[in-house]
Amino acid sequence: MKRTKNKTGLYAAVIGSLMIAAILILGTYWSGQKAQQDTERAVTSVSKLYLDELAGRREQVVSSALKRNIGNMQTAVSLLTKDDLSDIAHLQAYQQRVRQLYTLEKFAFVDTDGLIYTADGTMDDIEKYSIDYDHIREPEISVRDDESGSKSVIIAVPVDRLPLDGKTLTVCFMEIDMNTMLEGVSLQSDNNNTTFCNIYTHDGNALTDMVLGGLASEDNLLEAMEHADFDDHASAEALRSDFENGKGGIVSFTYNDVKETLSYTPIDGTDWMLTYLIRESVISEKISSVSEGILVRSLVQIFLTALVILFMFLQSKKNAELAIEKETSVVKQEELEQRLRLQNELLEQEKMRTRQDHMITALASDYKSVYYVNLDSDECICYRSEVTPEEGPQVGDRLSFVEAFTRYANEVVAESYRESFLQFIAPDNIRRRLEKEKIIALRYLTVGKNGQETYEMLRMAGVRNAEDRDDHTVHAVGVGFTDIDGEMRESMAQSRALSDALAAAEQASKAKTSFLSSMSHEIRTPMNAIIGLNAIALNAPELTDKTRDYLEKIGSSANHLLSLINDILDMSRIESGKTVLKNEDFSFSKLLEQINTIFGAQCADKGLDYNCRIIGSVDAHYIGDNMKLRQVLINILGNAVKFTPEGGSVALTVERTAHFDSRSTLRLTISDTGIGMSSEYLPKLFETFSQEDSSATNRYGSSGLGMAITKNIVEIMNGNIEVQSEKGKGTTFIVTVTLMDSAYSESDPEDHDMNLGELSVLVIDDDPVACEHAKLVLGNAGIACETVLSGKEAIELVRLRQARQRPFDLLLIDLKMPGMDGIETAREIRSVVGHETAIIIITAYKWDDVLEEAEAAGVDSFIAKPLFADNVIEEFRSAYRKKDPAGRKADHKAELKGRNILLAEDVPINAEIVKIVLAMREINVDHAENGKTALEKFSASEVGHYDAVLMDVRMPEMDGLEAAAKIRALERADAKTVPIIAMTANAFDEDVQRSLQAGMNAHLSKPIDNDILFGTLESLIK
Repeated sequence: MKRTKNKTGLYAAVIGSLMIAAILILGTYWSGQKAQQDTERAVTSVSKLYLDELAGRREQVVSSALKRNIGNMQTAVSLLTKDDLSDIAHLQAYQQRVRQLYTLEKFAFVDTDGLIYTADGTMDDIEKYSIDYDHIREPEISVRDDESGSKSVIIAVPVDRLPLDGKTLTVCFMEIDMNTMLEGVSLQSDNNNTTFCNIYTHDGNALTDMVLGGLASEDNLLEAMEHADFDDHASAEALRSDFENGKGGIVSFTYNDVKETLSYTPIDGTDWMLTYLIRESVISEKISSVSEGILVRSLVQIFLTALVILFMFLQSKKNAELAIEKETSVVKQEELEQRLRLQNELLEQEKMRTRQDHMITALASDYKSVYYVNLDSDECICYRSEVTPEEGPQVGDRLSFVEAFTRYANEVVAESYRESFLQFIAPDNIRRRLEKEKIIALRYLTVGKNGQETYEMLRMAGVRNAEDRDDHTVHAVGVGFTDIDGEMRESMAQSRALSDALAAAEQASKAKTSFLSSMSHEIRTPMNAIIGLNAIALNAPELTDKTRDYLEKIGSSANHLLSLINDILDMSRIESGKTVLKNEDFSFSKLLEQINTIFGAQCADKGLDYNCRIIGSVDAHYIGDNMKLRQVLINILGNAVKFTPEGGSVALTVERTAHFDSRSTLRLTISDTGIGMSSEYLPKLFETFSQEDSSATNRYGSSGLGMAITKNIVEIMNGNIEVQSEKGKGTTFIVTVTLMDSAYSESDPEDHDMNLGELSVLVIDDDPVACEHAKLVLGNAGIACETVLSGKEAIELVRLRQARQRPFDLLLIDLKMPGMDGIETAREIRSVVGHETAIIIITAYKWDDVLEEAEAAGVDSFIAKPLFADNVIEEFRSAYRKKDPAGRKADHKAELKGRNILLAEDVPINAEIVKIVLAMREINVDHAENGKTALEKFSASEVGHYDAVLMDVRMPEMDGLEAAAKIRALERADAKTVPIIAMTANAFDEDVQRSLQAGMNAHLSKPIDNDILFGTLESLIK
């Protein structure tokens, strides 16, 4: 009977093993086939992602290489000197150096006639290069095939009209071998010939000699793709359209029975496409081979597994009999071990509770009483108490929380603190505060039965934090009372001492200011007498040389002492708050003329080069404090002259950075090449009596007050002053102030006897900035103006105009120019035009020494730089009194229909209102939720896409002021010119000034008047 059962069990084990083996074999085969299909689909998906990533990276490498070469060429052009352009030999020498430096096939220039100038000579084969030398406005990149079939890259950039031997160079280009250009860009296939990289032009021509990894017989990719079978919705026509429009993408196709995937992406700055190709068929074949091997190994493994299962089944039957015998003893042993573990855990938990109780007792020792409060049931249990039963609850007492604590407030808490105490213990208030805070506390004063006052603190914390509960609500709290009387009284004593010290310091400061102010005034009276009597004594006829020397030294010392007293008086006025700004109409042009006269002479005497320039449009008159602004300039320029050694230079640059609502923001930049200052000293520069080096002070003479006074004056004018300096190299101060525009008219009534609009003026100056400024200033006055950069160009242009019977009415010639100076130019021009044309010399230097020579050369008058329209008109008046009055130009008014506006507004309802208002005039609006998004949208847009920016000031992430400043700082053509209009509820004058200083053109206060908004857009949009 037992043997029969064993045979039956054996048969069942064998049959079961075979069934398991069959199931595993069929499952493995089906899974292998399915896995192979899924793998092929995954390969296609991963290939597209892989291709897109690789193509993007290679495109960045190629684009960076092109931009680097463009930057190298622009740098090479900017380093051209006048000697390099003096003749063709010098230019060729410079071209040879540049070609060797950058490993170029050719570094050449093109003139207006299409003649090419290379390091080896001139060439007239411009038609072999795809360069539009007449109309090029930005860098152009093209490909050139030579006779040998090799390819090279041509990069051309426009250049400012460069004179060379009577010709004008308009284009500079470099020729780079294609292999050199693509150095560092791997275009070879991988070792398995599964991936290929290439570059094509927009019409499909390859920049290398291989199309589709060598699989295609055609020389053109787009032609080859016409013979391919595309997957999904792709087609050869769509691919050609993407290439022509510079649009990237990924396509899968079959070419010559080979499955392939191609990724293509445009290369920035060119019409090229970078492609990356993967041969999926090769990968699929390898995957199939691997899958078949896995399937075979799996079948073998399944067969062996079935044998092992059969053996294990037989063996387990024997083991089962032995296991039954041992089971009883093992179960009993496990039960005993389980009881011992539970007993040990209970003992350990008891020890932990004891330690926790001791720890809680130690932590609570700071509290004179501790309570557990259930806020939902109003139940309060006392856990610690240091008071007698007559004074308060004892440990274990249960009471109503609100009733007991309210009674305590009414009987013990001082009346001045009672209301805040009652609010603090309100259950709703406790829940609300503990949602945000872990612990809440209240300090208050108590009054005992004997009238003794003590300070206590009541603290509460949730038994469980609000965030740890599902309903995020605190239901129970721990409450503790602490005696803080000693701590509070010590803190109050310290606060009282600090307040007394502050009051004493303020009183001492007022006393010091009062003393300095009084003493300065008292000292000035005898000082004026000393200086006056000293001047009288110096005029005595019978003075000895020794006595005269003594008197001159007395006068110098007295004047220095008087300037020191003036500085102290100015500082005392500033500190006492008695400095008052005047708002008076003053001539800004006269102010600059006085400054230039003072420091031009000082620089000439010391052997320094002084230059004053105006960038852009600056009015001749403003409303403000002329004397304070003059003092700021004199202080800074005086230091620049004082601390700059012989042979150095001092420069003053004036620029209007913003203009709106009859206010102009001016930036005054004063730079020198003097001794400079260390970076460690710069933070102390504007402190009173601050001096970096006492030896330098003794050498140059300094009170240490000038910069402190300057900074205070600028800040009183709601301006800003910055300084940049490097030891041994020089210093630059940047002063920004906002002045009100003046209603003063630059045209005197006597000017109406001449028609300014009919005048033809030529400005001759080697400084392009000065020419541009003159053109702007004269254009604002309605005067037509042309400019040239040298005397030779001027003579040729004058001769041409004379030949056409259209001579210039006025010539403005810079005095000091390289090659042919202003006087020589005037002499040559006078021989051409005769005496009818007026010639005026413009200069930043004194002209007394050259006056006679200039008049002999035919110069009619002189005008000091910088140029202002009223100064020029004054000189015109003497020569053109009989001409008709000038007509006025019609006011500019832009058409708003179809304009693109970028709106930065964080409040959705405000943004929606502005959109609706602008839609009334059919204006397109692009909305940004904050300043950061507005900056990103503007940066990503095409140049000139946005006609204006409407900018809210207060926004999250980045406010409007920062966004406007960062837009102005972008390196793109429209960043400096696009109108930016502030729309904000900040309506004070300081807010308007901050908007203008950030680079905005206008400031509109909310709520916005629609007519004002449209009028502002019409006036600012070009």
